[in-house]
Amino acid sequence: MKKLILAALFVSLVTILFVKNDILIAAESVSHGGDIVYTKPVKSVIFSHKVHVEDKGLGCDACHSGLFKPKALKAQEKSDFNMDSLYKGKYCGYCHNGKMAFASNTQCARCHTGVKGYAVSQKKPASPASILAGPKQPITIGTGDSAVKFSHDSHTGAFGCDECHSTVFPMKSGKTKVTMEAIYHGQYCGTCHNGKKAFTSSECLKCHAKVPAPKTPLVYKPKGAAPVKFSHDFHASAFKCNDCHKKLFVMQKGGSKMKMDAMYEGKSCGACHNGNVASQVADCEKCHK
Repeated sequence: MKKLILAALFVSLVTILFVKNDILIAAESVSHGGDIVYTKPVKSVIFSHKVHVEDKGLGCDACHSGLFKPKALKAQEKSDFNMDSLYKGKYCGYCHNGKMAFASNTQCARCHTGVKGYAVSQKKPASPASILAGPKQPITIGTGDSAVKFSHDSHTGAFGCDECHSTVFPMKSGKTKVTMEAIYHGQYCGTCHNGKKAFTSSECLKCHAKVPAPKTPLVYKPKGAAPVKFSHDFHASAFKCNDCHKKLFVMQKGGSKMKMDAMYEGKSCGACHNGNVASQVADCEKCHK
């Protein structure tokens, strides 16, 4: 009889029914993370990624966007990881509230398998197929020639999921607006691509298929002077991107405020237009037309 009860508890665990909700999105082609055995606050709860991701179609970001870190058992290291917190809507209680899924203060046996259940779970080795992995297809960031294809496979070989998610990137494609200026300041990809942990973000062609420079000239309209047209094509034939970005100009149109007095002192355009590298700043008609 005891064996039958134990078997029933395991069956009920993998038949958890969730109420549909618009914020729960279907998972992409991502391998689930296998079973996680929580031993706190009470032995023992077996969390099944398969039930939540494959059977119920939840996306990774349904939980790994503030509720849980994408690293097993990190939650139970926190002092407030207890049933009282779940009753208040934290951790599992965020969904197990009686509306989205059965309430955390009901149907206890559907999650808590007890000491015997814990012992049985320890005899079952984790399947290699249950190792968490990112999307199999590269994620395209940006459009056109300047687009970057990000491969999870090439990164997960050296880094754990929790090193990027969800502190650097939320666990949902397209939720982050990445800019080169932010990357240069150590955000997003720049967290690692700083020349120390990984190659520097100024090595454009290591990520971009083509140099992501504007094809049309940038037009500057200073007060009291004729407009200036800056051509990336013309300058890129003689200089590299990191000759100007980010030490002279931020990688964002309109992000740098230029003044003639500063140029005469060797700043912005004046760093090259000094009569040695390029024409002097004082040769006004070469730029102002």
